[in-house]
Amino acid sequence: MFEDSLKMTLALTIGMDRIKVPGGQIKFLTASIHPYGYTARLEFWISSATARGKENDPLFSRFVEQDLIEVKLDIEPHLKPRDTKIEPLTLQGFVTDKAILTELTIENVNLKGDPVLYRHYQIDFADPAHVLWRQHFPCDLMVDEDVKELIEANKADGVNLTYDWSFLNEKFAVSTLSPGSPDEPTSFYDFIIWYAATYNGVFTYEGRTNSYTLSGSKEQDGKVTAMSELEVADHRIDFPETSRYNERFLNAVAEDPQEMETSRSTAEKDLRRDVLVLESNAGNFEKAFRLESRKRKSRQHELLLTHRRFPLLTYRPGTFVKFEGGLWSKRIFLKGKEYRVRDISLEAHAVHDAPDADHNMMSATYRMEMTSRLELKGERALNLPPFKAPAYPIQVEGKIVSDEGQEKEETYQLYQYPEYDIDIPFVGEETEEMLEQQAEKIPFVGDKLEAEKNHYRVKIPIFDDLQVVCPFEPLFAPGHFYFPAYKDERVLVELDFHGARIVRFLDWRPGGQLPLDTQGNQILFGKSEDSQTSIRHEYVDNKPQLNVKRSSSNDTEIIQLQEGTIILQTKEESSEEK
Repeated sequence: MFEDSLKMTLALTIGMDRIKVPGGQIKFLTASIHPYGYTARLEFWISSATARGKENDPLFSRFVEQDLIEVKLDIEPHLKPRDTKIEPLTLQGFVTDKAILTELTIENVNLKGDPVLYRHYQIDFADPAHVLWRQHFPCDLMVDEDVKELIEANKADGVNLTYDWSFLNEKFAVSTLSPGSPDEPTSFYDFIIWYAATYNGVFTYEGRTNSYTLSGSKEQDGKVTAMSELEVADHRIDFPETSRYNERFLNAVAEDPQEMETSRSTAEKDLRRDVLVLESNAGNFEKAFRLESRKRKSRQHELLLTHRRFPLLTYRPGTFVKFEGGLWSKRIFLKGKEYRVRDISLEAHAVHDAPDADHNMMSATYRMEMTSRLELKGERALNLPPFKAPAYPIQVEGKIVSDEGQEKEETYQLYQYPEYDIDIPFVGEETEEMLEQQAEKIPFVGDKLEAEKNHYRVKIPIFDDLQVVCPFEPLFAPGHFYFPAYKDERVLVELDFHGARIVRFLDWRPGGQLPLDTQGNQILFGKSEDSQTSIRHEYVDNKPQLNVKRSSSNDTEIIQLQEGTIILQTKEESSEEK
């Protein structure tokens, strides 16, 4: 613990009202700051009385309402070296919880108006995405769009997000945003963090601009500042656990099963992580192996700094520092290495915590504890908060699309679509340059391969009749039954993040259902009632009867098998007979 003088500037915005609180009135601060955002708590006093005994608290009337409170807090050392430019540590966001801890009055004294002299406020606040996106549970579907478009359509106001990741521009036949299940909802914040974790993206928050970036790699540009030994009370070097297993990928398809295994230098014999994949395209399986196997990697060493004072340099997550020169020994482990600030933990208690102490002053003296965790500048392991993975697939109803025949005919149609490459671009142990070269060789969704596969098109009414592509499969029937789904047939569709599949048929074809008292079964072939063939087995007078009927407009042929009789008939049926 140390004592230091801090200059803080606090601004609270509620609707059109902006209330500034001088830093000297802040009596307590705690903050946990990370590359992806922060959480913090503040306590401060505001004077409420005027010379005439009337209350004049500019915050109180708005604080007790439920309007969203925007926060901006700048923290910097009060006493800076001359000719040194130090940018403040800036936290911007929204209040989550709030309280009035004390309303200070004068007891046993009859003051005019009986005013409240001071109020002791407490606010918990966090970065905008942490506050807003955790209460945002959208469900959406897009076809033939990129994930960037899906995010933009659902990110809501109040969060500024920019992109520096080419993979976000790759188009997919289907992109689904899942809200999770009713019992286990997943927020938009969960989705963004899950997406970054799954596809090895970097999600960072910049307090100065109050904005976020989704990028394909960590920032490597920037000045590396030599950190004085006077800043550090103690340092610890942590070496995280190393992965000791290989990964074995098993492509569990029946026609061409494949097996591929990594060979990591740190792996112990016979230790492995098996990954089951169902990928009919052998090339896709190989790419999935190459890409996903690189995702699992061990972190390099980290530093835990215990600070001696609030840093006399620009210090925030993402700052590059080195430990050399000055009082640093040339033989320490840190010599010659460059580090990135990752996490900062800060707690400050005002030395003078009376309501009127340092009143209207911009600075105050605090008893402080401050630690920070640093990683190597070249560390590529992701820094992300905990999240719940979105629940996929989600189920919706749809209707089969067919452009064949007349509008009311129950036709089917097969649409040709390329087999898309599997979408698992994970960063691994190779250099960024090698990965970029590899990525250029791998066609993602949107690139056509040699083989094209048949698909259904299914329109999804709840999403404005958007049409998704689903594999053309026999589903629950053996392969020798060829009964494609017909136009406008209701089907249950499972939507994955980047895929769709029919899992169930939901209604009977018109004319397909028989009366209960016949205990009958029927198969219908053809496009409509005027152009079809039916095979019907039913009970007449409790005796089985088989009918085969072909209809083409008024032309009808019938084969009927019943007790002791076979009937073969051809005739012209009138509309009344039908």
